[in-house]
Amino acid sequence: MEEIKIEDTVILIDSSRSMLRSDFKPNRITIAKRMVSNLIENKFLIDPKDRISILSFGKTIQKLSPFSNDVTSLKKSLEYIHISGKGVLHDALSFALQILVEEMRKIGGKVTRIIIISDNKMELNDKIEKIIEITKGLGIFIDTCQLGLSQDFKNNILRRISKITGGEFGFFSNSKAIINAGKTFASKKILKKASDYFSPYKKKELPPLLNEISLPLRRPTIMEIRMMMKNQEIGQDKCQICHSNKSPLTSTDFFSEGRYCPSCERPMHLSCAALWAKKTEYENNVFRCPFCYFLLRVPPSMTKIIKDYEEKTQKIKILDETEKKTTKLIYINKHKIEGINASCSYCHSIFLGDYDVFQCETCKSFYHKPCLEKMYKEIKACRYCGNQIVFDS
Repeated sequence: MEEIKIEDTVILIDSSRSMLRSDFKPNRITIAKRMVSNLIENKFLIDPKDRISILSFGKTIQKLSPFSNDVTSLKKSLEYIHISGKGVLHDALSFALQILVEEMRKIGGKVTRIIIISDNKMELNDKIEKIIEITKGLGIFIDTCQLGLSQDFKNNILRRISKITGGEFGFFSNSKAIINAGKTFASKKILKKASDYFSPYKKKELPPLLNEISLPLRRPTIMEIRMMMKNQEIGQDKCQICHSNKSPLTSTDFFSEGRYCPSCERPMHLSCAALWAKKTEYENNVFRCPFCYFLLRVPPSMTKIIKDYEEKTQKIKILDETEKKTTKLIYINKHKIEGINASCSYCHSIFLGDYDVFQCETCKSFYHKPCLEKMYKEIKACRYCGNQIVFDS
């Protein structure tokens, strides 16, 4: 039975450089913003209980607004779109799917939609094909709105996406028609059959879904790198996993190895992220952000670094005691703990004064007492420099 329900809609706005073209006056991106503004106004006239989230996708993906039904804040968020690079549709769709899937897990029975506004300067590839099939399987509609003068519908990627997912495709060659289309796209969808993707019988299908919609960590922009390099001590961000500027694994600065979660913008080293991913239940370097639980992935190149690190740790375990160099672990007075500007080299947590703290005499690494005891049982050596531990009497 056909039924009209509350809708959660993610709007994807193409913010690649081609959107600055002036075949639509003053340019494509301005007309796209006006179209979305019209869509927002009409959406909540139809049903004020619906919600909208807005993303833009160029060189990077911007989360302009979380799910909201506040017309003013949604329209205000359009002012923060930054034009950059070429839009990567696969990553943009993955981002949209993640936030929709989280809402689907919380409350079922809603209609879920994605609306893409783009000039369609993209190519169809296997990644996009997979993500479209996943979207179709989840019962999510994708409507697409194309700006531009090209009328090649035979190989039109936006038209294909809408056709497969049961959405609508609109092609517009003048500004007025595009802006007025906002009212058309605001109309309700009719839910014919709810998705059973999250039923208990579908659990085995979840890992492939997680792998496909995971996103890479965001690289720092050139401006961010310049700011960090200008003042290396204060200007660098600290990894939120190890709480340090330098990576404990590679000893490189944050501007070299640092990355950001594309959802919550928390900074983390690639190597720390790779170690975190290794501890999770997912495969192929996929993990959830420790802070916002967004699905992320680390590049395959980090696998070798982690492997080399583990092999080095294993060698320390099997070395003959007589071949090992020794180091003392010096007790740190409690009144000095607050002044430690580093994290535990075992658990990567900061020192809050709840445990005694020891420092390796050789490499100056710090350890919580419980972490030191665990490490001593495992390898009887400092995890950072590899020297055999001799406690200071």
